Amino acid sequence: MLEIILGVAMFVFTIVALVVLLVIARNSLVAQGAVRLNINDSEELSRNVNAGNTLLNTLASEKIFLPSACGGKGTCGVCKVTVLDGGGAILSSEMGLVTRGEAREGVRLSCQVKVKQDLRIVVPDEIFNIRKWTCKVRSNHNVATFIKELILELPEGEEVPFRAGGYIQIEAPPHTAAYKDYIIEEKYRGDWNKYDMWRYVSKVSEETTRAYSMANYPEEKGLIMLNVRIAPPPLNAPDAPPGIMSSYIFKLQPGDDVVISGPYGEFYARETDKEMVFVGGGAGMAPMRSHIFDQLKRLHSQRKISFWYGARSMRESFY
Repeated sequence: MLEIILGVAMFVFTIVALVVLLVIARNSLVAQGAVRLNINDSEELSRNVNAGNTLLNTLASEKIFLPSACGGKGTCGVCKVTVLDGGGAILSSEMGLVTRGEAREGVRLSCQVKVKQDLRIVVPDEIFNIRKWTCKVRSNHNVATFIKELILELPEGEEVPFRAGGYIQIEAPPHTAAYKDYIIEEKYRGDWNKYDMWRYVSKVSEETTRAYSMANYPEEKGLIMLNVRIAPPPLNAPDAPPGIMSSYIFKLQPGDDVVISGPYGEFYARETDKEMVFVGGGAGMAPMRSHIFDQLKRLHSQRKISFWYGARSMRESFY
């Protein structure tokens, strides 16, 4: 009996000791407390923030929204900032997306930089024009077999000050999306039945962000128009997870709330008289529609413009 009691006591003591060691290690290794974030050497822009998160998320909590097409996973390379002091050495996870020249200048992926101490950073001026909105779904219908046109209404009196070819980021909360619940127009259901698309289910346990080009042009105010192609598992890997964001967007219905941020982008047309050639396919229609409508309807351009779009049939060629 004594041996059992001693064994239990030793087991409990070991567990408690391990917990104490973990707490001590956490307190010593994980930065805590307030640090100073010096932004662009501007007292007005700089602020005190809590340590411990990534620079990307820390800036977002201060309503400074850097582009992040991969949602902070370190794979898209668009959340770059210049870290002049306090960021530590560049990580191996960044080197594939940051050139050696950029690294020498202090360019980092903000999603990979942990805020541990005072930081001095440089953020491009245009980033401060980026905002976040909660929109309402106006409509979400198929324009092709696997592509939906999602139209979002901005809050009354609001507009996104974007240029043709720009993009927004859309947020998806944790969710489950069953393909069998999607509303797919009858004329497009044949291929959905053929490939048994209804069997797929997307389960997402954390908030996710993805980038989408806008199909509307700047004079179509008060709304955001997106073309989104569903991304099911590959035919040779049916057990792979479906696309997170496309699965979420396909389940949206009129009246649903959707959070977006923007505007972002660099895919802008130069104002010259040179010929414009637009080539694309699938959901790549979105930025081309934005550019072409902007050239013809807003600018009344006299440039020669040609439009080349790849589709399986005329039914798949929308707009």
